[in-house]
Amino acid sequence: MGVTLSITATAFVLFHQSERTFRDQAVIVEMQESARLVLSQVTDDIRMAGQATPSGLTDVILPGSSASRLNVRMGFSATESFVTTVPPVNLTLAAPLTLGVESTSGFSANRQAFVWTRSDWARVTINSVSGSAKTIRFTPSLLSRTPMSFAAPPVISLDEAVSIYRDPVSQVVRRTTSTNTQDPASPIWSPANELATHVTALSFLYYDSAGMPISIDTAELRAGVAVIEVQVIVEASMALSNGSRPRCSLSVRSSPRNLQLRSLI
Repeated sequence: MGVTLSITATAFVLFHQSERTFRDQAVIVEMQESARLVLSQVTDDIRMAGQATPSGLTDVILPGSSASRLNVRMGFSATESFVTTVPPVNLTLAAPLTLGVESTSGFSANRQAFVWTRSDWARVTINSVSGSAKTIRFTPSLLSRTPMSFAAPPVISLDEAVSIYRDPVSQVVRRTTSTNTQDPASPIWSPANELATHVTALSFLYYDSAGMPISIDTAELRAGVAVIEVQVIVEASMALSNGSRPRCSLSVRSSPRNLQLRSLI
């Protein structure tokens, strides 16, 4: 009986140690995966910044971006259509205009959009959409030049934005989108999605084309951003068997690739 009890006790101890080791490894892997997930999502958004926006528009990194938050203009819904109205297409500031389009799918009233070609662009507010007639009526609110006349059929695409930030209270990194960009300095953000928990730090560092760190206090400085470094620190969701709570620190530099491609158009 003594031998049996000794073997049973030894087996129990070994099993308990294995269980603790397995749990500790699971906690560590979860922590590392959370850090990688944040970096993956942020770098994807950085690369796609400026998607479906006019190539001549430099205000892609939006006001509100800082060392702890990144707001970028991006057509995340990929809602875009070619204008079918025979050119020339003349736009006047604050004058409503109706244009034919290939498709009205994804467009709706009271949304902001761009009407643009490689060289010119206009920011407009959509007044109404007719799916049967395949037309969109809008009012221009900002023109890249005046008078505005498109000699070739322009493209119309929605003006949308993405924001990633850390909630310091809950230590959660969140990602949200905006379909109401009437005020680019203060878009109306949708309810945010949770990317990762137990994030103790998330920071953004901005660099120009020479690799020098720059601030982004003005539109001119934001237009000069060539590289963004993202740093994230994630803490383990629970203490390990030895009582410690390790942290995983990762960083990566990413270039707004889409902005660079647009500058070559």
